Amino acid sequence: MFLEQAITALSESGARYCVVGGVAVSLHGVPRTTYDLDIVAVPTASNLGRVDAALRSLGLAPRAPVELVALADEAVRREWLELRNLMALTYGDPSDPLREVDVLVSPPVDSVADLVGRAQHRAVGRMTVPLVSIPDLIAMKRRAGRAQDLADVAHLEQLVEDAP
Repeated sequence: MFLEQAITALSESGARYCVVGGVAVSLHGVPRTTYDLDIVAVPTASNLGRVDAALRSLGLAPRAPVELVALADEAVRREWLELRNLMALTYGDPSDPLREVDVLVSPPVDSVADLVGRAQHRAVGRMTVPLVSIPDLIAMKRRAGRAQDLADVAHLEQLVEDAP
């Protein structure tokens, strides 16, 4: 399964990252269909290099004409966000559109390092997934503000309310 391959490659690379987006919503217990994996990675050159190498080892390549490691520079990230509305760098497999990873380069958070540091490490099958915390996921989804994100927020908040 692609999700398992991607998480295994990222984890074995030593990258500091966490899973966000629809997969995170689903792994927290809210049924959600999504085909891509969204991650947030600590934006240092060495860490982004590990993420890039892990994704390329799966036959994935960035769709935009930018190297992920260049986005370690905050000014470059800001420029790509403001001028090109680049919020994520998508890695895809040209032969299989369902093999896709979005690396959020301008996530709606105050500190990526703190977000990744608060991630929960959850066992899923034979792997351990660094999973964004529910409060952080709710905050990210609320800031994104799209209809699907707000629906996810409602479901996640209900999940929190129903927890023992």
